[in-house]
Amino acid sequence: MNKQEVLSILDQYGLSAKKSLGQNFLCNENVISDILGLAEVGPKSRVLEIGPGIGALSEELVSRCGKYVAIEIDTRFQARLEECIGKKGGKVLFEDYLSFSPDTVPDFVPDVILSNLPYYVMTPIMLKVMKDYPSCPRMVYMVEEEACDRIFGKPNSKQYGPLSILTSLYGEKEKVFRVDGASFFPAPNTTSAVIRIERGDSVFDPSWIGFVESAFALRRKTLVNSLSSGGKYGKDQILSALSHAGIPETIRSEALLPENFTEIYKFLQGRKDE
Repeated sequence: MNKQEVLSILDQYGLSAKKSLGQNFLCNENVISDILGLAEVGPKSRVLEIGPGIGALSEELVSRCGKYVAIEIDTRFQARLEECIGKKGGKVLFEDYLSFSPDTVPDFVPDVILSNLPYYVMTPIMLKVMKDYPSCPRMVYMVEEEACDRIFGKPNSKQYGPLSILTSLYGEKEKVFRVDGASFFPAPNTTSAVIRIERGDSVFDPSWIGFVESAFALRRKTLVNSLSSGGKYGKDQILSALSHAGIPETIRSEALLPENFTEIYKFLQGRKDE
């Protein structure tokens, strides 16, 4: 889908980009082809696309995969998406993904999840995807390039937090290529990046999400104070967990490695179950 095709579709269906939803329509065929290549979708693939917009990726995805589901918040796109998805055997749900329940589509567990994520909802959507589909083998996201700092943040940096930790626990992640503003209509004043997250061999426990978020509730405080502030764990329990893991009791969350969080969580859950 190139710029002329995007303009034609917008004109045909009386559509326009809505700034409040962070909408910029992808109109670079090379970028679209590269994203589809990263997704590695085949005839048996089950694909979930979050925010298909006017369908830059959707038509090709529907034709390549075994089962396709899209979730789109903007009902203005209904006629367009019915034409390029619904009539080709795909399913489109018009709702906010942050309110979506996987039970809405029973017996559907995606192999591949794709989304062009607006900056303002990037973190909550990525965390919810890992909670909803903890065994999904592959995710391909388009994000604002500056947001990559939060995804790929390292310990003891300002950017390091729940998103960087949890995506590391989920599997292997890679920033694959950059996408300039001219690849969209309307063109944003930012550069985007396409990232891929591949599921690891270990099990991802969705309950880690709330635990890691609690660990950063009071970022400037010690881990003990931050975790205990939620009321779920007592300070003595947390101190015991740190001692068991050989971690100083004065440590802050931003100094811990991703695997430290799972070790502490496992110890706390064991003590809780006794």
